[in-house]
Amino acid sequence: MNQTHPQMRKLRRALALVSLPALAIASHAQQSSPSAAAEGETVKIEKFVVTGSYIPVAAGEPANPVTTISATSIADSGVSTSLLEVLRKTMPQFTGGLNLGSSNADISSGSTGGGSSVALRNTQTLVLINGRRAAYAPILASGGIQFVDLNLIPIAAVERVEVLHDGASALYGTDAVAGVVNIILKKDFTGFEANARYAFSDKKGHYSERKFSLVGGASSGKTTVTIGGEWTKTDPMFQYERGYSAESYGTPTFGGVITNDATGDFYVLKPGLNAPPLNQNLTLAQLVANGTYIPVDGSNLASGVGTEKQYAFNLANYVTLLLGNERSSALMNFEHRFTDSVTLFGDFLYTQTKTYSQLNAQPISSSRSAADPTNPSDVTLRARNRFTAFPRQYFYDSTSMRGVLGVRGELANGYTWEIAADKNRIDQSYRNQNVVNTAARIAAVAAGTINMFAREQAAGAIESSGMFGTAFGFATSTIENYDGRITGKLMDLPAGEVGFAVGAERRVESLVQNSDVYSQSATFGWDSATTLDPLNTSRSVNSAFVDVRVPIFGGNHTAPGFHVLELEGALRTEKYSDTDDPTVPKLTLRWLPFSDEFALRGTYSESFAAPTLFQMFGPTASGSTPSLALDRFGGGTPITGQGNQQNPANPNLKPTTSRNYTLGFVYSPRALKGFSMSVDYFNIDQKDLVGLYGATLILQDVELRGTASPFANRVRFGPADDFSQFTNGTPVTAAGQIGNRPIDNVYVRDPYENISTVKLAGLDLKFDYSWKMDTLGKLDLTLAASYFDKYEFEPYPGAGFSETAGYASTFNGTIPKWQTILSGNWTRGQWGATFSWQHVPSVDDQNAYDETDPGADTYVEPFDSIDLGVSYAFGANTRWLNGLSLRLGANNVFDAQPSVAKGTFSNGNADIATYGAVGRLIFVEARYKF
Repeated sequence: MNQTHPQMRKLRRALALVSLPALAIASHAQQSSPSAAAEGETVKIEKFVVTGSYIPVAAGEPANPVTTISATSIADSGVSTSLLEVLRKTMPQFTGGLNLGSSNADISSGSTGGGSSVALRNTQTLVLINGRRAAYAPILASGGIQFVDLNLIPIAAVERVEVLHDGASALYGTDAVAGVVNIILKKDFTGFEANARYAFSDKKGHYSERKFSLVGGASSGKTTVTIGGEWTKTDPMFQYERGYSAESYGTPTFGGVITNDATGDFYVLKPGLNAPPLNQNLTLAQLVANGTYIPVDGSNLASGVGTEKQYAFNLANYVTLLLGNERSSALMNFEHRFTDSVTLFGDFLYTQTKTYSQLNAQPISSSRSAADPTNPSDVTLRARNRFTAFPRQYFYDSTSMRGVLGVRGELANGYTWEIAADKNRIDQSYRNQNVVNTAARIAAVAAGTINMFAREQAAGAIESSGMFGTAFGFATSTIENYDGRITGKLMDLPAGEVGFAVGAERRVESLVQNSDVYSQSATFGWDSATTLDPLNTSRSVNSAFVDVRVPIFGGNHTAPGFHVLELEGALRTEKYSDTDDPTVPKLTLRWLPFSDEFALRGTYSESFAAPTLFQMFGPTASGSTPSLALDRFGGGTPITGQGNQQNPANPNLKPTTSRNYTLGFVYSPRALKGFSMSVDYFNIDQKDLVGLYGATLILQDVELRGTASPFANRVRFGPADDFSQFTNGTPVTAAGQIGNRPIDNVYVRDPYENISTVKLAGLDLKFDYSWKMDTLGKLDLTLAASYFDKYEFEPYPGAGFSETAGYASTFNGTIPKWQTILSGNWTRGQWGATFSWQHVPSVDDQNAYDETDPGADTYVEPFDSIDLGVSYAFGANTRWLNGLSLRLGANNVFDAQPSVAKGTFSNGNADIATYGAVGRLIFVEARYKF
């Protein structure tokens, strides 16, 4: 008996559903003659493929909400070194903590490794280059976030960016949950264009940006070639260089601080002293009385408040606020027409980036007995220190090579076809300078080479100790993709053609990582450095899609209230080698009730995002839990300290899924020529996101409930510093067992699981007006706005939803309830001017709430930034300068400073990804076409 695979049965049922509109009217099409063409010459309307559909449409007719950012808009943005910042400058929908680039330069820099991630509405977003996938950033191999690195895209190579504001997994597959960012590279370029730009800050540190690019192309009739290159360099910026971030506290561990191990009391070495005298053997009271040490409150010392602020350690003096970034890129794009119906095409993009960030020197501490000659007291003390001349420095060097080669052509009856292969490989090397070698540190302290009680060491002591070294790692991310598709006409209906597209794709993704021996868990030898364990994993994905557009009304076939009515259905199935195989649909409606002036549009789609290779197969790192304060079973003092935790990969993860709705309209009244507006409602309900329960939750539940806790099998007990106890330790048998033993004897495993849910909804609005003012020139105005009705997050089932729209939060970063960007471009002859006004309203800092201080300030100020620019293009009347244009301008002209939100953004005190770090940035730019 023949059996059909369940996945194929699902696909067939879905295909039948998508094809239903066409089948329902097929008989009518066979009985009706096509609409008659007007007598005389036929006017052919050029059609294009726009992101959101594989079926070509005439300009201005896409049913999906798509924003196109042209090369002109990119230039007008005043940004020339970061494509991420171009998107943030032009579209308010790019907001939230997943839109992260050069501002990720502090303690969390390892999550992006110098790269730039983008997320429409702070939700998973697919990034394409010329309509095809790119490799994920290699930082994923060490547990960083999964993203396509926009820092590898040279802005000079970009023709336009198409942003689809809607789920599109039915066409493009995984990650297209919130939408798609499709980066279209330049081609068919004629002549050459050179561009040079210098930008600088007039404030402390004099931050600067430099760029040079050259793009050119030629055509021989059958062959067109476009080439280009770009070099950019931006300086690092340090926290102390800006007033809002110039003070940052949070540590009691630095030179001159000691703690009484028995009592937990803190003392600071008297200012002016480098170290206490040797061989004293005095009581702490005597050391205070003779002026060697000053007793302090440890919490105040760490926070830099009270009288202890005068002794506190300002972290801002050594930490980068913005990455240092240097990028070199080369581009080639070509087409060769073999015949009128067959064309060979391809493109190649090479990019090398070098990024740099810095943290304070590693905090270290050592418990020294009274017998130690450097310990001036008669009790065991914990000496705290950090050697500030050796800050931790992070270097990420990435090299990306991406090539595409394909053939496209035309068949009879207007059918078109295309097949292509592409490969993208990204190699990343990582160096972490000035990490502390644990064994060398212990030996140097024991030998007396290093005095842990001294603020500054003897000349040459640190160098001779060999305690500082360099950790390094290497990671490679690769994607190979093979695809093909056919588009064409299924039939003619009275309202027009029934268009279709079908296609298939196979891709292979791989992720590889290696590191120095001291960075690997089994042989870890650095003090608190990043664990980098070997990884070599891959997956394959086979997929197929169908896309059908059916015109119900249109052309000469209309009815009252139905000037145009179109339905489009798409379906995609993907078969993974390592997880579930999703099949997802999308339905699209475009309805013009009366004329071309007013169009309604709506979509329903289901999308998905596959779990990452790291989440499924990544190495398991062992470390400490967050600092705990657990309620004790039966009451009593809280359980404090840090236990041991692991976050194992989970090969049984499944894709996260979502249901998306959009409904909106476009209005372009003929009575107001040059004006158009669009309003679109969006709603995304996403479930089964991969997350962690958290060690605190697990341990608290097990302490209070024992074996009745669903987490009981995740907790084990055993001797300290023995990672085998995670699996071989003594299991939980009753409540209260965590609190009756040292906390470092507790081991908890918290694997990745499909447990989180987000729900978001809101509006996107856009108003465009192009005004030709006779002798006064032309003025183009755009107002773009976004509004969140909600952005709710539930970390695990039963936890309840928390709202993040209108807040600065740990989960989402800054999500304003609404924000706007007003921009304008004026041209008159050879002169031009641009302006932009970004407004971010106030939000509340969720993490500033303090039960002990009801008056704590949670209000985050509104923010306004205005950019201005003026340009002049030399014409043919200036012979030697013909083709040259100059531009002078400033971003954030009035030097608005970021709104402070210290609760959520404790490192730099503000969300500089949202508000910017630099302040006023003055730039001059020259462009020469020849």
